[in-house]
Amino acid sequence: MLEQKSNVVGYSDTTLDLLQEPGKLFIAGNWVDARSTERLAVVNPATAEEATVIASATVEDVNDAVAAAKALAADEAWSRMAPEKREALINRLADAVEKNSHTLAEFESLDVGMPLGVAQFIISLTVSSLRYMAGWPSKIEGRSIPVSYPMGGEHFACTVREPIGVVGAIIPWNIPFMIAIWKLAPILATGCTLVLKPSEEASQSVLMLGRLAQQVGIPDGVLNIVTGTGPIAGEALARHADVAKISFTGSTSTGRTVARIAADTTKRVSLELGGKSPQIVFANADLDVAIPGVADSIFLNSGQTCVAGSRLYVQRKVYDQVIERLAEHAANLTVGHPMDSNTHLGPVINARQKRRIETYLSEARAQGGVLHARSSADIPEDGFYVSPTVVEAQQDMTILKEEVFGPVIAAVPFDEQEEAIAMANENPYGLSAYVYSSDMSEALSTSTRLQAGRVLVNGAPPPYPSIPEGGRKASGYGRDQGPESLDGYLDTKAILITMS
Repeated sequence: MLEQKSNVVGYSDTTLDLLQEPGKLFIAGNWVDARSTERLAVVNPATAEEATVIASATVEDVNDAVAAAKALAADEAWSRMAPEKREALINRLADAVEKNSHTLAEFESLDVGMPLGVAQFIISLTVSSLRYMAGWPSKIEGRSIPVSYPMGGEHFACTVREPIGVVGAIIPWNIPFMIAIWKLAPILATGCTLVLKPSEEASQSVLMLGRLAQQVGIPDGVLNIVTGTGPIAGEALARHADVAKISFTGSTSTGRTVARIAADTTKRVSLELGGKSPQIVFANADLDVAIPGVADSIFLNSGQTCVAGSRLYVQRKVYDQVIERLAEHAANLTVGHPMDSNTHLGPVINARQKRRIETYLSEARAQGGVLHARSSADIPEDGFYVSPTVVEAQQDMTILKEEVFGPVIAAVPFDEQEEAIAMANENPYGLSAYVYSSDMSEALSTSTRLQAGRVLVNGAPPPYPSIPEGGRKASGYGRDQGPESLDGYLDTKAILITMS
């Protein structure tokens, strides 16, 4: 047992008790020690102190997890489970997540620095995702195909859709539980099996998911969790010949590496990668709606979301007004401990990320940008806190081109719609985009021309289970959520029968 750390005071007894358990891997329904005695520190970003440790999986540990998943994938009791039983299983997991939502939210807060209220809301979204996907097992179907050959004869042709087998999922640290559910839910719906590798920066809520899977009776081997580093555990998973698909969410550079490795075994790959999402505010927009919407998109989770609207294009007529009001809005946001109910922005994930953000801000200032941010005296000294910042920039600045992944938005004025669309599409990323306009014709014509996986108009609502999530260009390919997500976990088999 670990000595209880003073820096985790304020969390519930359940959370603290689970933190004291020695780090283990979840393989074939068992909690097992990794072959390596190395442990990875879990640092509380609110205090910059170690909270607990997790296991560091070896290649052999990953092999064990894949073997467990492969054995279960070959078991027709799982792969051909009746749809109503599969639906009930997913709904039981949704019930368990809902029942344990507070503990899961505390783990997100402790690992990521996410304000507790935000974490609780995100956990509620995962319950909705599970319940949505629970309705799909009875709706996975093929089609019959009319056949007419020149030589005659009677034929019957149809397609059936079958689970692809073992899936390896590698997920990031920013919203770990939600993304884990986005991977697991279609696995449960289709009859595949999963080896899940969470980020070494944030594994606690995902490990809790393993406990919940046990409680609700998900068969041993359907879900396997290996904690560890990307270069060892993640690469072993991407290389493994028995893994039929890799579903990766994370940075563009790492995603490209994963895709290259996966190509050696010709496995399927889906990638949700980085973003540099534009927000376009037209002069006719309702600024009482636009200002909080723009702010929510970039400052939620301290800007640590791949869909964060980090580029702001404002029509020149209202540019000064928008900058003034947005800077005032940011200045009124409370930066503080994630367990404080008054906190709007918690810390960023670690010291490395804080330095990265500060480097971008220093470079923007050196390139002539004007920064609107509160004094460092107004944010906590301990932990990895960054002030929400509005940067008046120019299109050619680095801060407009690269993903900062922090509470920083860079703004540029524009004159005409064509100019805004061109600047928005100039960036290599294509994950999300946001448009604010009171003219729906203008909003729709802009939305259809933006190169993004999704466009949100006059607001920044959260993900919705039936709406696909994913990107274009350097933001990746493939989709989570919605019926489109099922396609990546199913093979289509054609059957042709000669009747006469």
